[in-house]
Formats: sequence, C-alpha cells, structure tokens
Amino acid sequence: MVDNPFLSIIIAAHNCEKTIDETFNSLINALNSSIEESEIIIINDGSDDSSAEIIAGLSSRYSQVYVSTVNYKNIGKVRQHGISLSRGKYITMLDSDDILKAESLTPIFNFLHDIKPDMLLTRLHEIRDLNKINHQWSGLKPEKISQDQAITRFLIHKDLQAHLIGQFIKRDIYIENEIPPMTCYEDFYIFPKMLTQAKNIYFQFDSPYYYIKRQGSLSASLDQDKIENLLTCTIKMEDNLPVKFHDLILCHWLDIYLKHYDSLIENDHQAIVKKHVIMTHSLGFFLNRHVRFSYKRKALSTLWKN
Repeated sequence: MVDNPFLSIIIAAHNCEKTIDETFNSLINALNSSIEESEIIIINDGSDDSSAEIIAGLSSRYSQVYVSTVNYKNIGKVRQHGISLSRGKYITMLDSDDILKAESLTPIFNFLHDIKPDMLLTRLHEIRDLNKINHQWSGLKPEKISQDQAITRFLIHKDLQAHLIGQFIKRDIYIENEIPPMTCYEDFYIFPKMLTQAKNIYFQFDSPYYYIKRQGSLSASLDQDKIENLLTCTIKMEDNLPVKFHDLILCHWLDIYLKHYDSLIENDHQAIVKKHVIMTHSLGFFLNRHVRFSYKRKALSTLWKN
C-alpha cells in the first residue's frame, strides 16, 4: 500500500467481469506517474461471476490496489465503506464499467496540489455507443466558479449533476456527509449539502470521464424504491440549500409531479408534492430569470389541475 496517498480512487464493483479490465486499464493510463501518490480501493460487492479473481489479479500487479469484499448489494453502503477505508487528501470515484481518458489525471493531480480547491467538478461525458469513445483529452482548463454558481448550475442541470463519479472532492467534506444506504440516488442525497460546504470550487467542462450508459443500469428505469428515494433526496435538498434557491428547487418538484405523482403510494407523499407544485403558481417563480421557460410552461400546465 502507498504511504500517505494524495488521491483515493474508490471503485464500486459488482459482477463486472466483462468491464473491469478495460476500466482499470483506462485508470492506469490516466494516472501515468501519478499512480505513485494514489491508492485504488476496489470494493467487490456480492459478485457471483469471476470479478473476484480478476480484481485479485489487479491487486497482485499493483501495490496501490486495496481490495475489500462485502456483500451489501447496495451502492450507498459500498461508497461509504470505500470512504471509511480511504486515506487520501482528495477522493474521486469510478464505476467499474466506465472509462477515463488517457493521461487525464496527471494534470488534475498537479492542479489539486497547486490550487488546493475544495472541489474540482467535471461535466461527465455520457455515452451509449462504445464505438464513439475517443480516449484523447483536450486538457485541463478549469474555471473558478462561486458557490452560488455551482448550486445554480446543479439545480438547472447545466453541466453539473449529483454524480460522485468523476469529481475530485476533499476527503474532509466526505467525512462530514455520510452516504446513506440507498440503492440509487445516494449521491443526490449528499451532493447539495456538500456544495454548501465548499468555498473554493472549480469546474472542468471537457470531462476526463466517460459515463457509460448501459442497458439495465441502475438509472435506466425507475421502480417504486427509486421514486421514493428521489422524493427523499428532494426533501433533503430543500432542507440543505439556502432559501434563495427555492424557485429552482420547485422545478425539481414539478418534475416529480409530472413524471411520478401517480406512482407515489403514500398519500402524504402525494400531498407534499402537490403542495410544492402549488408554490410555482406565483409571480416570483415566473419572473425568476434562472427558471427556464420550459418549467414556467410546466407550471402553467398544472395551474388548473390544482
């Protein structure tokens, strides 16, 4: 193991025998010489294919790799377990079926060393066709943004989403925000609060990270548990973000109402969502320049229903 690692890379692995080699190789190519200051924590969570053997082979080849085997079958528990094992000043997360661009992490290492941001956030490059992957990266060109800008971009889904993968965040901030044992949206639960605790924030538009959207992935379809998690996270977000972002948070309530209202089993959950939709029927909401026209139109569409 590495003494005093600067970066902890946490990989959540479950039945990844077909993807983990390519993912890990992309990580090694992205790190280059920075691997000497890294620890790679692979959490093998309840795999019943040959993932364990493949991961053991990676561990035998690289002293920087630490493997922990659990049987949570829960991404929230896995990520939190990885954080509890980490020792780096910064943490980044990598899913076992995604790809990093070649030689992308060395300049990020240098930037984190020199600037010491609370967060270096990246726009994930979502991709469905593996043939469109181009491993070349245009380079690091981070933009300093204020906390309010980061929260606003996150709320309007401009460049930032509540992904923990592909982000570089001080471990101290993770320690203050325990990831809940959710099977989905575990990142959404803590990300808004983390933004309020970060002062020195940078954003990288050209992502070093390919987020591979595969058929059957956790986020591909919503079941009852996921919808309930979404509701829980939206309530949590409203509690954690300053009141000046109220109108933008209402846009998230509108989405839940229009997409998932009929799937909410509990009557009190429906009442909570409906109460927030009614709040959009205000002059302030329609005059807010950050609220997109599409959401103002959605609010109008609910006016006569409520």
